[in-house]
Amino acid sequence: MEISIPENVFLIFQGVKAIPLNQAVTSIGRSHDNTVVIDDPRISRHHLEIRVVQESFVVFDLHSTGGTYINGQRITQGLLYPGDLISLAGVNLVFMQDQLLPGRGKSDTTPIGPGVHSTAIFQSSMTSKNIKDARKKSP
Repeated sequence: MEISIPENVFLIFQGVKAIPLNQAVTSIGRSHDNTVVIDDPRISRHHLEIRVVQESFVVFDLHSTGGTYINGQRITQGLLYPGDLISLAGVNLVFMQDQLLPGRGKSDTTPIGPGVHSTAIFQSSMTSKNIKDARKKSP
């Protein structure tokens, strides 16, 4: 099954560097086997993953020591919206998506940024198996 990855999606690292999110899974951490390596002692070797799930981006904390926060709220899993501030033990990344959403014109002035959308947090007990089972039971 091919995964559709939205275009023009990136992270802004410490306000100065744009990191494209152009893979189905982007791993971030201190270890050199990650997609994005951040050489900072506050970051765990394998801190988090950002995965494309049904054309949305979802953060999964990988049991990091310092934790992962979206807009100031600690998460284990969470859906990202443009402008969300992701903090990895104090190292900041901003999630950005530079494209028009369906039904929106160029003159759209909908604000983006931390706090504009409620942070969508998932229970860590929600697994693919549980979601598939729930879909089978629904009419």
